[in-house]
Amino acid sequence: MNNNQDQINTGAVDLFAPANRFASASKMFARLHRWWLLLRKYWWLPALIFAGVLGPVSALTVLSGPTYESKARMWVPGKISVSENWSYTEELVNFLGTQVALLQSPAIQNRALNRMRSASKSAPDPATGSPAPAPVPFHVKVLEGAKSSTLELRVTGKDPAATQSFLNCLMEEYLGFKRESRGQASALAASSLDAEAAQLKSELTEVQNKLQAFQASNNVVLLQQQGNGAGNYLAALTRQLAILRTEQRLLDSLKPEQWMQTDVGQSFGDGGVTRQQLASLAEAQTVLFQADQQMQLLVAKRDELARFLFPAHPKMIKLDQDIAAQRQIVQVAQAQAAKQLALRRQALEAQIRNLELTAKEWDAKAIETGHQVAAYEQLQQSAQRLQAAYDKSLGLIQNLDVANRMEQENVGILDPASAAKPTHRLPLNLAAATVLALALSFGLLFGLAVFQDDFASRAELAQQFAEPVLAQIPAIPSAVSEWPLGSEGLDQQRFEFMEAFRNLRAGLLFRNNGGTRPKTIVITSSLPGEGKSTVALYLAATLAKGNTRVLLVDGDMRRPNLHRYFGLPGGPGLAELLDGGRSSVQVTFPAGVKNLALLPAGIAKRNPGDLMLSPVWESFLAAVKPQFDFILVDTPPMAATDDAATLAPKVDGVLFVVRALATSARVAQGALDAMRQRQTHVLGLIFNRAVSSPCERQYYQPYARDYAWRLGTLDADQAGIETTDEDGIAGHPRSKPASEVNIG
Repeated sequence: MNNNQDQINTGAVDLFAPANRFASASKMFARLHRWWLLLRKYWWLPALIFAGVLGPVSALTVLSGPTYESKARMWVPGKISVSENWSYTEELVNFLGTQVALLQSPAIQNRALNRMRSASKSAPDPATGSPAPAPVPFHVKVLEGAKSSTLELRVTGKDPAATQSFLNCLMEEYLGFKRESRGQASALAASSLDAEAAQLKSELTEVQNKLQAFQASNNVVLLQQQGNGAGNYLAALTRQLAILRTEQRLLDSLKPEQWMQTDVGQSFGDGGVTRQQLASLAEAQTVLFQADQQMQLLVAKRDELARFLFPAHPKMIKLDQDIAAQRQIVQVAQAQAAKQLALRRQALEAQIRNLELTAKEWDAKAIETGHQVAAYEQLQQSAQRLQAAYDKSLGLIQNLDVANRMEQENVGILDPASAAKPTHRLPLNLAAATVLALALSFGLLFGLAVFQDDFASRAELAQQFAEPVLAQIPAIPSAVSEWPLGSEGLDQQRFEFMEAFRNLRAGLLFRNNGGTRPKTIVITSSLPGEGKSTVALYLAATLAKGNTRVLLVDGDMRRPNLHRYFGLPGGPGLAELLDGGRSSVQVTFPAGVKNLALLPAGIAKRNPGDLMLSPVWESFLAAVKPQFDFILVDTPPMAATDDAATLAPKVDGVLFVVRALATSARVAQGALDAMRQRQTHVLGLIFNRAVSSPCERQYYQPYARDYAWRLGTLDADQAGIETTDEDGIAGHPRSKPASEVNIG
């Protein structure tokens, strides 16, 4: 069940599955049961809160006298839109909320109150001054219309006429306040625009004066033409300078020997093209080219004849002489070409220097002219910008004047104040006080529930501890104080009470399904007053009535009380037995119930905790085990003494009693942990004095009435039982005396 509950909490399983649904329902009923018990226990707290809240509210409402309410409505009308026209605007995101705050503000309400008093000629004398504003004797409530741009005003007061008059004055003063605010905003805007226009006019006049002074000292048309001409001439100089520099680089890259030698000329790629370019430079270069070409022809002819003729052949000698002469001509032409090339270089350098100086002078002139033209254009642009701003400011001032004359209200009166009608405040105040009392009651009960760690139901007990809950004893007063416990005393107990002990008896008798069942059992609890002695007493009596031999041992030698329920003396008993002064036969007494014997606590002459450690206890248990089917030991509470923890490991098991709405979960957990540390076998938990819900109690009613009839406490008519007489005639009930009843 715990796993299912964890899965339900985490949402991992279907909530409508049978196991999960039953677990959720059980948990819900446990919570409802706790709240029902809490309310049953502390019912006086909500009653006190309701009396403390409703009483003063009712008294104040009645004593305050009747009140009257007047209603009115305001709305946001449309506006005529004028293009290029200024208008007074407000923040529109929370427009209606702002208007509500204004209508409810003390300033507007005081103005309305003064207006109403002035109209009724009750205003203070201005010569004596006005007194400090008193609290407004009216309650103002403003509601925003649903899905509409309307405001509903409600004013309550003591006098109907004054209430209606105040509501009208409130709306008028609100509109007057908005007109004043709009006028102040317009005045501030006009003042700002006038100051801005004056500043712009001053700046515009200054710039215009500078522009006129510049035009008077400079010929603007000539400056523009000079700027254009200087730019064109400077561009032409730049192109010519680039051509000369290109030619200079070409001349610097070529030398006479480069175009004189065949292998060097071939390095330029097309030697013929290179020579043509060089021949075009000067006449000397052309001559050099022709001489070199003639020499190359002679060399080629000699190489052709050298294949057939010897070097000493006259033709070969003649060709060698011609080649030598031609080589001298080439050298002379080469020298002349080099000289002309150097002169050309010098001329190019002079031209380049001259053009650079000229370009520098014209560049300075162009820059100066450009600065003057730029200054003039900047003055023109500043004058145009200031003129446009000044014209715009004048237009805004004119538009503002028009807007002031045409300004319309953004909130108007839709319905004036109605005649004040009496209000019934008592039901409303009582309803509000009831809600407040309910909230306070719930909060107080919730706080009590949070700080209580007791158990309200068997389900809560089962969820808190791993040990099983063997039985639930209902909270029904017992009758043991009226007579000694015996057969008649058991028979006089309530049906639900005894049925719970029969259920516990069945759990002990049929434990382990016929196997070894616990025989020696300690019954204890965590704190005093949890009902462990009562549970031990009635469990022993119920077991005895089931034809089992039972020995009830009063192990609480500090506060013995079991002997009183049987009318027996308090000693000798367990204390004398453990001290070695008496035998088990001398301290065991019949209890007045068949199959039930009692071992009283006796009178301890030394510490009971030391007596519990005596070896006589174990020998006593070994001696009496064959004589009894069950040996029940009532011990002191676990948190009070260590007696129960000392005896628990020496018996077959422990029954731990938990009292509803009394036992602390923290204390009970500590007691169970102490028993676990001593290797004690906890048979289970007994939920004592459990308060049943009305739904649970109705299950027992038919059986309880029949049980009471059999006891003789109710006749057949009261019990709702139809009986027959000795002749078999129905309708004649017969009471049954208690002596004929056998509960066992």
